Amino acid sequence: MACSGPSTAEHLVALPGVTVLDLDLAAALAVSRHATWAAAHCRYAAQPTQERPDGAVVATVAPGRWVGEPVRVLDLTP
Repeated sequence: MACSGPSTAEHLVALPGVTVLDLDLAAALAVSRHATWAAAHCRYAAQPTQERPDGAVVATVAPGRWVGEPVRVLDLTP
């Protein structure tokens, strides 16, 4: 069955407030220190950088997962 419409990823990257970050070498190295690549990449992206002095915000439906972590969280729970 072929998909005729845009994918979820295409919808997400089209949103003006969403920035998709590459999994670069520094982020890949951070992955090795965490249980999952998703958690490692989110925490890495949330760290302050020159481009993002305040760090990125982690948008999630599981805000409890980030309790005690040094990240800002946007709770998407309905």
